[in-house]
Amino acid sequence: MGKKILIVGGVAGGASVAARVRRLDEHAEIIMLEKGPHVSFSNCSLPYHLSGIVEDSQDLVLMNPDIFKNRYNIEARVNQEVMKINRDKKTITIKDLIADRTYEEPYDSLVLSPGAKPIRPNLDGIDHPNVFTVRNVVDIENMNDFIKQEDIKNIAVIGGDLLVWRLLKI
Repeated sequence: MGKKILIVGGVAGGASVAARVRRLDEHAEIIMLEKGPHVSFSNCSLPYHLSGIVEDSQDLVLMNPDIFKNRYNIEARVNQEVMKINRDKKTITIKDLIADRTYEEPYDSLVLSPGAKPIRPNLDGIDHPNVFTVRNVVDIENMNDFIKQEDIKNIAVIGGDLLVWRLLKI
């Protein structure tokens, strides 16, 4: 059996690494760990769910753990939060967020691609329920549900990445 490769993060970076490792080593055991419920979703299309162009947010999800396993022999575990790297033992400590249990997973090689955390500036009202950050499918679903429930007609967008520019064009 080949090396055991653990990849922390299952969206664009992590999924790309997993696919590349598979091309380089068909015998490697590859496990991709994602804290959220989705792997490999279309980040750039998230704003189109708000506009209605993409009606069903699940259409933003490009792959799921079954497809990764069946097509690429990559184990993709969702709802798995990496709590600690135990470098001396070459293991990581993982919390299964669904089963609410913690376990250790050994590795030969470890790749970190956990993504970014949105910056929330220290402003009055930043923790108000009508202030959102958008990073994944769950975030855009929550924002879209709030907009519909509260019949919101105007929003302010703060930030300057590609996602923001797509929101402004909607």
